[in-house]
Amino acid sequence: DQPILFTADEVSQDAELGTILARGNVEITQGDRVLMADSVSYNQKTETVSASGNITLLEPTGEVMFADYVELTDGMKNGVVKQLRLLLTDDSRLAAVDARRSDGNLTVMKRAVYSPCKICKEDPERPLVWQIKAQTIEHDQAGQEIRYRNAFMEMFGLPVAYVPYFSHPDPTVKRKTGLLAPDFGTGGNLGGHIRLPYYIVLDDDKD
Repeated sequence: DQPILFTADEVSQDAELGTILARGNVEITQGDRVLMADSVSYNQKTETVSASGNITLLEPTGEVMFADYVELTDGMKNGVVKQLRLLLTDDSRLAAVDARRSDGNLTVMKRAVYSPCKICKEDPERPLVWQIKAQTIEHDQAGQEIRYRNAFMEMFGLPVAYVPYFSHPDPTVKRKTGLLAPDFGTGGNLGGHIRLPYYIVLDDDKD
């Protein structure tokens, strides 16, 4: 029920079809969501927003989505996305060939990648220290959880482990029992090693 605010270099309207077409530095605001793109079409009858070209969607939760094409409904809360890149609130990243969001909450990404590692500024093509590639990644915002199906963990571009399913809290969770990020190194009597710490929450002030 919230109004939509359009700003753009050029806006045209087809009253018969009930469509509005905006081009050039388009910015659409509805509630706490802001959509920016090169070109946006809004169908007033179906309340569908279609955008293409340099798309950025700012979420009320602080997440930022980048994409090549999106089609959004229900106040820009649901829809489909092509070539998704998602920056989470802790600066970790998700990327996928395509994604679908439903119920204003669950985002299902196909052929997706997750990593908390930043890209090397000197050599952007250099493989990340570690990342997780999966057939499907689901981000449940209400449940504060990220789930993986048919996933490979890669270190420096090489696959080191496979799991059919696992999950971890999203960046909004401060404390939760479970496995922590892996650590690796060399030295001592062990030589090369990988360490997988496990964190246990005992109480509000104990762990």
